[in-house]
Amino acid sequence: MAKETAQRILEDVSNVIEQIEEEQVDGMIKQIIDSDSVFIVGSGRSELVGKAFAMRLMHLGLNVQVVGDVTTPAIKRGDCLIAISGSGETRIVTIATKIAKEVGARVVGITTKTSSTLGKHLDLTVEIKSKSKKPWKHPDSEVLKGKYDDLEPMGTLFEDSTHILLDGVIAQLMIEMKKT
Repeated sequence: MAKETAQRILEDVSNVIEQIEEEQVDGMIKQIIDSDSVFIVGSGRSELVGKAFAMRLMHLGLNVQVVGDVTTPAIKRGDCLIAISGSGETRIVTIATKIAKEVGARVVGITTKTSSTLGKHLDLTVEIKSKSKKPWKHPDSEVLKGKYDDLEPMGTLFEDSTHILLDGVIAQLMIEMKKT
């Protein structure tokens, strides 16, 4: 049963990945290569996906930082911030994006909502066309409910799709940087 469920989730992720515009991903790869340092910001599960990506970038020999770590230096002109937020409204992500723009860093956003607060401050958007969490209160209870598939509640499809996409970005960077 779990194996069949995983296969259904993989199909959903594959459908989302197919809809991502190749030019957006190519632009993101160029920003990473051309940057002095790459900074990653996200919150919750998006932060975990971002940290996995940061580790892979580090393995490629790139100078990478995760926003919020105690040893993270200040972002500056010549750097690139990769901001991950399904809704595009995550406060820590939008604040980091505004700061990065103020100092002249380039900002790449990965989001489902290009018209969001995050979307307004991006140099490049990678749009993940998946559902994001849209909770609502049931009239008879205080429990938050949402309109989404039980297999991928809330932002799960966004995070799963982003994680797989970023692994693809790493594979492409390995080719372009001639690294194994």
